[in-house]
Amino acid sequence: MTGESDLASLGALVGDRVRAALLLRLLDGGATTASELAAAAGASASLTSSHLRRLLEGGLVSVTTSGRHRLYRLAGVEVAEMLEAMQLVAPETPVTSLRGERSRRRLRRARLCYDHLAGVLGTAVTDGLVTRGAVVLADGAALGERAEEVLGEVGLDLAPLRARERRLLRECTDWTERRPHLAGAVGAAVATRMIDSAWVVRRPGSRGLDVTADGAAGLEEWLGLRLRDLDGWRETAPGLAG
Repeated sequence: MTGESDLASLGALVGDRVRAALLLRLLDGGATTASELAAAAGASASLTSSHLRRLLEGGLVSVTTSGRHRLYRLAGVEVAEMLEAMQLVAPETPVTSLRGERSRRRLRRARLCYDHLAGVLGTAVTDGLVTRGAVVLADGAALGERAEEVLGEVGLDLAPLRARERRLLRECTDWTERRPHLAGAVGAAVATRMIDSAWVVRRPGSRGLDVTADGAAGLEEWLGLRLRDLDGWRETAPGLAG
């Protein structure tokens, strides 16, 4: 015995296409029913139940009960970070339809990476915070001199974030953009504020996000972001910012 971590058992858990699909569906950080997960994975209810049991036993997901429903989620941010890192080296799945290609482009454009923003939107928001002096990315992420002022403009208070045990700021390498987006307590707070303010809306059955017209205007006013000028910002759904 080497005393090293048992990567083989972890690889066996993730290395099944249905289980991988379930984990990716849960990468938005939310709690989801088994039936919703089955639909996302394209699997039967019984097969999904069997795979969820394996993931529970392996410690990659957790489950809570709400009324008559059992709600599944990733076991923690560490699992989400592992999955995001694996996506950096995993080959892309082949796309065989226009619908699939459009779905891929929309996922690249804006999505949740557990509880923070990712994709073109996530990296652009990070760049905007750096430009305005709220965040510094150098040998890791840190608060900039204008953090209190800039984050306060959208109603974010750093005091309660500092009081949490969770790391305040962290760089997370974006698997589609191949450069950092903001994670940690501040990254999560920015994403939550944008969702609560209806600047972005979740796409049903996906971790993908759509930016609303109010969100596009708000981002331009707050961070100087013009979404239409961003590389990869294409094919927006009607009524939403493109």
